[in-house]
Amino acid sequence: MDPAVSAPTTAALARAGRGQSARGQHRQAALLEAAADLLLEQGLGSVNHRGVAAQAALPLAATTYYFASLQDLRDQAIGHLADRWLQRAHAAVGDLPQRLDGAEDVARAVVRVVTGAGPTTDSPPHHLLVMYERYLEAGRHPQLRPLVVAYNNELAALVQEVLRRGGFPCSPQNARLALDVVDGAIITALAEGRPPSRTAARALANLLAVVRRDAVPGA
Repeated sequence: MDPAVSAPTTAALARAGRGQSARGQHRQAALLEAAADLLLEQGLGSVNHRGVAAQAALPLAATTYYFASLQDLRDQAIGHLADRWLQRAHAAVGDLPQRLDGAEDVARAVVRVVTGAGPTTDSPPHHLLVMYERYLEAGRHPQLRPLVVAYNNELAALVQEVLRRGGFPCSPQNARLALDVVDGAIITALAEGRPPSRTAARALANLLAVVRRDAVPGA
């Protein structure tokens, strides 16, 4: 299956739907959507029983009925948001031309896939903060680590496809290196108050230029 056009199923919703009535599935899905929206807009600290219930326009008791604990609610919200990001990443690759020209075009495309940035705009910084905050959460809570590993593996496969379209060496190792460079550049840019997507694209373009130069004998 072509990773550029296949979108992942929403695992969180699939788990939520098992053994529940249609009404129960709808309520749990609404709570997950509400929790993911809060997480994206206001950060992890905003995800609490009262805030999620209010966002979903459901009784407070619904959050404790459908989720074993506040941590369970937060973990599932992170997973649901990750599903959204992966769907967006697949769509971004699907929108790319079959051939990309040069290191700068490839670097910008990779950053769009990783961050969800538009062709000429950065993703909102608070969205990116949440994206990378989940790495720290996985460091603190081991149950989140399989989610992060699976997410990064799928994202790296999409990056591999972007490298292929640009004519760059596209081994899994190179794709993961490109992903690591983008992640590191974005985190540094966020900390220093610089434009994250443009900073990451510049860093990756510099790396790709070196890769292409070293691949040419006598360069």
